[in-house]
Amino acid sequence: MLENLEKRMTQCRLCAGTLSKYGVVPRPIFSGGAEHPVFLLGQAPGITEYEKNAPFQGGAGQSIKALFKTCGLDDFDRLVYQTSVTKCFPGRRKNSSTDRMPSVGEVANCLPFLEKQMKIVSPKLLVCLGGLSWKAFLKLKETDEPGYCLAEIGITKPSEVKVPDVVGRQFKWRSTIVLPMIHPAGSANGARAQYPNHDRDSKLLLKDLLSRVGMHGL
Repeated sequence: MLENLEKRMTQCRLCAGTLSKYGVVPRPIFSGGAEHPVFLLGQAPGITEYEKNAPFQGGAGQSIKALFKTCGLDDFDRLVYQTSVTKCFPGRRKNSSTDRMPSVGEVANCLPFLEKQMKIVSPKLLVCLGGLSWKAFLKLKETDEPGYCLAEIGITKPSEVKVPDVVGRQFKWRSTIVLPMIHPAGSANGARAQYPNHDRDSKLLLKDLLSRVGMHGL
């Protein structure tokens, strides 16, 4: 099932027109198998991932791999299914050295793929990195349980989510434990400075969750 889904993702060209404006050839990027117990969800591949055709290869990826290692998970590639909300590198705007945030339309095109990935992999733990991934999780959760966002975190729709609403807490998606975290990229430094305790709290929570789902020390 996962192989068929990933084949469809690889062949998808729904965003080709948008990506071409930024000099990007559609190249969905993901890695892992259906048996992987941890699911790492980023926002979108960066330029290093695009060039190497593999997820979490840049500086942010190295940071998150180091974090997992300090929390007790050593064999990252064997245990972690790696993907992002949008599957293709979004490109960079003219005269910019930072990646473009995917549009609402691009997210909408990829969200059905993400839902199917999560259903097939059915991980024990889902780690969401950055605001776009938190919103994607909450959108799927809200579809499953209308009114969830208001009841659980006091917002009416996923697009309103802020750092203190979710980071440092854990949630559930069906049988999966969900941990939102601030993205390790440099662009997240503002949020990190504004909420200095969240990195520490999230690290402690990740370490605890990896232990509880049987990943600690592997």
